[in-house]
Amino acid sequence: MMKSSVKLTLMLSVACCNTAVLAQGIPAGPARVYPEIGLTLKHDSNILQSPENEKSSFVTVLTPQARLEHKQQANTYALSAGAQIGRYASSSADNYEDVQVSGEADWQFARRMGFSLGADYLIGHDPRGSTDRGDGGAPATWDTKAVSGLFSYGRHQARTRVELGAGHAAKRYKDYPLIQNVDDKNDTDVTARFIYRALPKTRLFLEATQTMTDYQLDTSTQNNDKFNFSMGAKWSATAKTTGSAKVGYLRKNFDSDAREDFSGVSWQMAMQWKPIARSTIDVTTGRYTADSTGLGDYLLTRDFSIRGTHAWMPRLSTSVGVYMAQTDFPGDPRPTERSDDNRTLSLGVNYDLRKEITLSAGMNLGQRDSNYDSDDYDQRVFFLTVNAGF
Repeated sequence: MMKSSVKLTLMLSVACCNTAVLAQGIPAGPARVYPEIGLTLKHDSNILQSPENEKSSFVTVLTPQARLEHKQQANTYALSAGAQIGRYASSSADNYEDVQVSGEADWQFARRMGFSLGADYLIGHDPRGSTDRGDGGAPATWDTKAVSGLFSYGRHQARTRVELGAGHAAKRYKDYPLIQNVDDKNDTDVTARFIYRALPKTRLFLEATQTMTDYQLDTSTQNNDKFNFSMGAKWSATAKTTGSAKVGYLRKNFDSDAREDFSGVSWQMAMQWKPIARSTIDVTTGRYTADSTGLGDYLLTRDFSIRGTHAWMPRLSTSVGVYMAQTDFPGDPRPTERSDDNRTLSLGVNYDLRKEITLSAGMNLGQRDSNYDSDDYDQRVFFLTVNAGF
């Protein structure tokens, strides 16, 4: 059964549990190392996101990571590695070990020309219940290898700037309990962006992105090309308001006539407002498509989130956030296409025990209301986190 986007769920968890640590780094020759470690203890009332017969569990999550960074005049080099290790007290089948290794290089060849290169290797998993493939008794594990590059012409403060980017990612499932290789795919994208500085702290831009998705299973009908042309702005007009917004035309075409194509309006906005010195309000919204994970031709989502944070004293802050999304499943073969309404309320409190150590506690109360009762669920997650950076 398809649940709300894993990416958005993770983003909400981070927003509720703001454990950012002001790390100074450790000298390592000409470079600096920024190690960080986090430990989260939580209770999840519905680990499989089931409509009935809910299964709860205490979960322990360990997140060690480190970043090595070296700056050489205008050039920057970085290497980072991290892991997320989860252990379920009541369901050892759902234990996982995710790993990410990333490399970045940023060169400034001349006053106006720059180039950046990035590479990533990830080992991850799909939690049980997070896709429409069904429950195979264990999470599906996968790895992704990705590389990307970005060429820019024009300084950041120049009146005009041009950016050209390209990337490629290959995702392969290593342990798929149900249908082997059905979601193995290659994604290749190219992006062109023109940026115009209209005001000292306001930039307008035009952006075009083409993404080609090639599924590796010979009988797959999910191969598609996605084109997105948008216009937007980034601004930091005052000390109180910063943000970015873009709206455009999105087209998703499948190679197979068996699937329904999409064309329509897309948007993305993120804005931060500081009404008073110690309070911050973050607002995001978007409309976007994603590939199907078993039901329908594709997924169409419209979402909105708002989060407020208030610092009661230098070391103590609280946050409250609301996330709402509607996900439709065009191409659902049943008489009525499925449509889900997802809602999450997040509450959190953060305390800086020391400059390097942050304690956080809170809860995420989630609910999905589908037009099919078999896809409804409720989920309550309570957590306590300690995070340390050096």
